[in-house]
Amino acid sequence: MSKQAHITLVNGAETSALDIADRGLAYGDGLFETMRIISGRVPLLPLHLARFTEGVRKLQFGHEKKLIANFKTAVKDVLKNLSGEALLKIIVTRGSGGRGYTPAEDSTCNIIVQVFDLPQYPLEYTQSGVTVKECEHRLYHNPVFAGIKHLNRLDQVLASKELDEEAEGLLFDQNELLVEGLKSNILVFQKDRIVTPKLDNCGVKGTLRQFLMQSSPSLGLDIVEADITRQDIDYSQGLAMINSIYGIWPVKSISGNAVPYDERCDQIRSYLQKQLGF
Repeated sequence: MSKQAHITLVNGAETSALDIADRGLAYGDGLFETMRIISGRVPLLPLHLARFTEGVRKLQFGHEKKLIANFKTAVKDVLKNLSGEALLKIIVTRGSGGRGYTPAEDSTCNIIVQVFDLPQYPLEYTQSGVTVKECEHRLYHNPVFAGIKHLNRLDQVLASKELDEEAEGLLFDQNELLVEGLKSNILVFQKDRIVTPKLDNCGVKGTLRQFLMQSSPSLGLDIVEADITRQDIDYSQGLAMINSIYGIWPVKSISGNAVPYDERCDQIRSYLQKQLGF
């Protein structure tokens, strides 16, 4: 495998070819993880692996140990050839076969590995914040798929079409509770704590979100999960979008309405730089 970015491997071979009957294409029958590489390592790899493992179990892929081993091997092989920063995406589909929606009893999964240049976002997004838009598209509850990164991203595709110049969109569920951003999780700053939406019914449990909740004692911040209403947003002391690729973006306005800046964003940003390198 060459050292330049924009590499695609399918089951270890450097190719972009995939069987047209692949169930990932036909039904979204698969999972993916997108990881940031810094100085030849993936800082949040254990959390990516844990979410991938949960997805393998929820989608009932079987061959759990083999898939986990293949995932680890794919990451290791990429890191051997990259020393700087890059974006690593691993997609696992159930492969081809089966009768209609019903998969074959002993299907063979396909593993697709892609390496890209790291996205370059404006520095002001991190320093002074981003404008976001409340999307009209609503997320419906499906606890089976809640938390994992399955291949069906149609909710995000449709919601993204609502954005104009905004850097992100806010997604709510059918009960008008805040869930997540299009590509981010959310922190809502309250007086004595920081709240991130509960994701028991829908949404993706981002690895940076998990890392911050686990690190809250070290941070000296109380970061908890809770239902978040519009009133909670209106009376908050600030919001921030978090993602394992770009870190933390304070929110400076929602659909044109100004949002206060909370200095705990600086504390979190400093901690991420020290612990993760971004």
